[in-house]
Amino acid sequence: MRTLDTLWLSDLTVEHLSSPLGIDCACPRFAWKLHSHACNVIQEAYRLCVSSMDGENNDAVICDTGRIVTDQSIEVVPEGFVPQPMTPYRVSLTVWDNQGHEAFLSGRFETGRMGIPFVSSWIEPVQEPTPSTVDINREGDALASGNEEERDFHEFRPAQYIRVPFTCSKPVKRARVYATAHGLYRLTVNGARPDDREFAPENSAYHKILFYQTYDVTQLLFHGDNIIGICIGDGWWTGRVGTTGDSCQYGNTIGLLLDARIEYTDGTVQTVTAENGVSSTGPVIFSDLFVGERYDARLEMDGWDMPLFDDSHWTPVLRKNYDKTAVTAQIAAPVRPLRIFTPERIIRTPKGEIVLDTGQVLAGQLEITLTAQAGRTIILEHSEVLDREGNFYNNILNVNKEQTDWYVTREGTQTYRPSFTYHGFRYVKISGWPGEMDVDQFRVWTFASEMDDTGFFTTSDPRINQLQSNIWWSQVSNSISIPTDCPQREKAGWTGDIMAYAPTFCFLRNADAFLTSWMANVRAEQMAGGEIPMIVPYLKAYATFLKRNLGSDTSSGWGDAVLRVPLTIYHAYGDIRILRDNYDAMKKWLDYIRGRAENAHPEGYETWDADRRARDRYLWSTDFHFGDWLVPSMVLGNPDASAMNETAYKTMRYVAPAYYGFSALMMAETAEILQEEEDARYYKDLYRKIREAYMEEYVHEDGSMDADLQGVYVITLQMGLVPEKIRPKMVQRLCEMIHENGDRLDTGFLSVPFLMDVLCDNGQEDLAYTLLFQEDCPGWLYEVLRGGTTMWESWGATGVDGTVSTYSYNHYAFGCVGEWMYRYIGGLHEAAPGYRKIRIEPHFGHGLTSACVREETPYGTACVNWQIADGHTAVSVEIPANTTAEVVLGKRTALLGSGKYSFLI
Repeated sequence: MRTLDTLWLSDLTVEHLSSPLGIDCACPRFAWKLHSHACNVIQEAYRLCVSSMDGENNDAVICDTGRIVTDQSIEVVPEGFVPQPMTPYRVSLTVWDNQGHEAFLSGRFETGRMGIPFVSSWIEPVQEPTPSTVDINREGDALASGNEEERDFHEFRPAQYIRVPFTCSKPVKRARVYATAHGLYRLTVNGARPDDREFAPENSAYHKILFYQTYDVTQLLFHGDNIIGICIGDGWWTGRVGTTGDSCQYGNTIGLLLDARIEYTDGTVQTVTAENGVSSTGPVIFSDLFVGERYDARLEMDGWDMPLFDDSHWTPVLRKNYDKTAVTAQIAAPVRPLRIFTPERIIRTPKGEIVLDTGQVLAGQLEITLTAQAGRTIILEHSEVLDREGNFYNNILNVNKEQTDWYVTREGTQTYRPSFTYHGFRYVKISGWPGEMDVDQFRVWTFASEMDDTGFFTTSDPRINQLQSNIWWSQVSNSISIPTDCPQREKAGWTGDIMAYAPTFCFLRNADAFLTSWMANVRAEQMAGGEIPMIVPYLKAYATFLKRNLGSDTSSGWGDAVLRVPLTIYHAYGDIRILRDNYDAMKKWLDYIRGRAENAHPEGYETWDADRRARDRYLWSTDFHFGDWLVPSMVLGNPDASAMNETAYKTMRYVAPAYYGFSALMMAETAEILQEEEDARYYKDLYRKIREAYMEEYVHEDGSMDADLQGVYVITLQMGLVPEKIRPKMVQRLCEMIHENGDRLDTGFLSVPFLMDVLCDNGQEDLAYTLLFQEDCPGWLYEVLRGGTTMWESWGATGVDGTVSTYSYNHYAFGCVGEWMYRYIGGLHEAAPGYRKIRIEPHFGHGLTSACVREETPYGTACVNWQIADGHTAVSVEIPANTTAEVVLGKRTALLGSGKYSFLI
C-alpha cells in the first residue's frame, strides 16, 4: 500500500510506444508519468540510463544522463545516445520530485535495421499474374457487385504459402525475423505465430514507403530443423481496392522480403533468407480486402509450416531484383484485435433469410464454428443495415464490393476466420448453414491499429452517451493502419476527413505514433508542385479517376491535413518533432496555394477593374474543390454523386479562399512554435492580405454574403475573415438561417468542426445546445434515435420512414463535435502543448444534470466531474502530477497544482 506522499512512475515510452520492437529512429524520445497522492507535485530532476542488453547480468551502460534538473518528462532526448542497429536496450529511470521523494522505473526497446540492407533478395512464388483493371474499369461500370452465381471470380488469384527451412545447431541467445511483403502476409515459426498482428505490412504508399516488421522468435525455435511459414494474400498491392475497385494499384504479383537473424550464445550469428523457400497454394482460393475470401477447408495442409511436412511437391521460389530502398521500419504499433464478442441475436427476416445481428456497426470479421460434412459451402454476406421491412440490404454498391466470405467445409467440427480481408458491417446474411444455428457458434472480431484509449466522456443524457459511443466506434473502425473515410466502400485515406476530425481523434486515443506514420505517407505522396493529394496513400486508380473527373489532385481543406494534423498532434501530445518533420511539406503546400492564387484567374478576370484584380492575388478563386462537402439541404433525399458534387460547386468559390486564410494562420502558428521568426512574420502578413481581400470580395456591409449558406458563414467567422463591426450582423444572419431551417444545422465537412465554437464564442450558447439536442434530421441525435451505432456519412442516411440508403454508415467526420463536447460541456482544455497546463471551465445545465470528462494526458489523468442536485453544482477535478491548471467556475478562478479538488457552487 502506498502512503499518501509516495511518488511512483508509469508508462515509460520510447517514440510514443511501450517497449517497441524494431524502431528505426536515430534520435529516440522518452517519456514517463509521475503519480502521487500529494498535491502540487512537480518533477525536480531525472536520471536516464540506457544499457545494451548483452545478457541478464552483463548489460553495458551506453548512456547515463546523470541527474538532470528539469521538469521535462515528455519528448526527452538523452544527449549523446546514439542507438545501434538491431540492438536491444534496457532503460533505467530515476525521478525526484519537489517534495523530496524519489521513484524508479525500467523498460526496454529494440532498434530495427536502421538502414542495414536486407541480405535476402525479394522472392516470389511461381504464380499467374493478377489482371490489372487500372484504366479499364471505372466506378459505375457494368461490373457491379453481384452474387456468386453472377461471377466466377476467374480473375482472382490464390494466396501463396511459403516454407523457409533452416537449422539451429547451437543454443540460441536471440532470434529476430525482419519481413515485409508485396501483398498482405501472416508469419509463423514452427507452426506458431510470434504475435497477433493483422494485415502486415499494412497500408502505405508502397513505392515510396514500405514498412517491414520485426518479430521476436527466440522462444519458437527448435534445436535442429525449423520452418518459417508465410502465407501471402493480395491486400492493397494487387487487390481490388478503393471506390473504383481496381486491381493492381502497385503490382500484379505478390512476393516476400525476409531476413532472420539468429544470435547464438557463443557469439556467432546466422542469417536466414527466404531465397531457399518453396511455395504452394492451399485452402485460401482468394482473399480480397473488399470482395472477401473464399476458403476451401478440404485443401488444408496440416503441418505445412512445421519441419516434418512433406514439401517435395512444392515449387522453389523465384529471386527478384526489386528495389528495396523504400523499405523502412514500421513507425506505429500494428493492427491488432480490438474486441472479440458474441453477436447479439439471430434474425429470420420477412423474406425468410437468416441474418446475424452483431448489435454494432463495426470493422472486422466473423468467426464461425460448426460441425458439417465435407463440401458444404457457407456464404457470409456483410452489410451495415436492414431495409425498412427488416430484410438484409446491401448498402455498399459499385465494383468489387461484395463483402462476402465463402467457406467450403471439411468433415467434422471446424472453426474458420478470414485471413486477409475485413468488412464494414453489423449484419451478416448466412446461407448454407447445416441445421440450426446459435449465437455461441459465432465470434465477432474487430480490429484497429493498437492505441490506448485516452478519452472518456459521459453525461446524464443517455442520448449524448450513445452519440459518444458512436463517435468512438467510427474512429476505431477507421483506424486500421491509416485514418480512413469508411471501412467498407473505400478504406481510403481521404485527407479531408482526418483534417476535420483530428482533434477528436487525438482526444479519444493515443494516436501520436499512428498519425506520425500516416504523415510520413503524406510527405511521400506530396507532389512536385506542393499539392497534397485528396487521398493518402494516393492509389493509382484514384489519381486517374479524380484527375479525369475533377481536373485536380487536391482540394482546399483536404490538403490542409498537412497543416492541421501535425498541429493537432503537437497540441494534444506536446510532440514538437512532428512540426519539424513536416515543416517543409507545409511550406510547399502554402507555396502551391499562393501560386494558384497569384497565377490562375477565374472566368471573367479580364473584365475586372484593377482593384479587384489586385485582391484576387490573395484569393484561391480557381480549381476544383470539395468545398463544404455534403451540405445536408443539398444531399438529403439525393444519394447520388450529382447531389454530392452540387455541394462542392455551390460552395468552393467561398470556401477555398477562406481556407487559404486558415492555412496561412496555421502556417504562422507553426513557424512561431519552431521559432522561424521570419516565416512567422511572412505568414501573418499573408493572412492579413487574404483577410482584407476576402472581406472586400465576399462580405457585405449588412453582414450577408452572396453564398447565403450556414457553412460559409461559419467558416468566415471562424477564420476571422469578417470586420469586427460587421461580425454581430453576420452572427445574427447565421442564427436566422438556423432558425429558418427549423433550428437545424446545414453545415458540411469543412464547417461542422467549427459550428459549435462559432456559436458559443459569439454569445449563442443556447442555440449551440439546441443543435446538439436536435432530434430531427439533420442532427446528431437524429442518428442516435434512428438506431445508429456509428457516425453516418450523410445525416439522413436513414429516412424518417426507415428507408435506408447506399451511403456509408461508418464515417467519423461528423463526429468532430466530440472535441467540442469534451472541451465545452466537460470543461477540459489543453492550455499548453500536451496538457502541460490545463484550463478547466465546464459549462453547466442546458438540460444536463451531470457530465464527466477524463483524458489520459501525456502527464497523467486529467478529469472534470460535475453534478447538479438540490440547487447546487458539485465539481470535482483531478490534475496530473507535473502540471498546473486554471480552474474557472463561473466568476471564481483558481490556479492549482496537481491533485484532486472539490468545489460546491
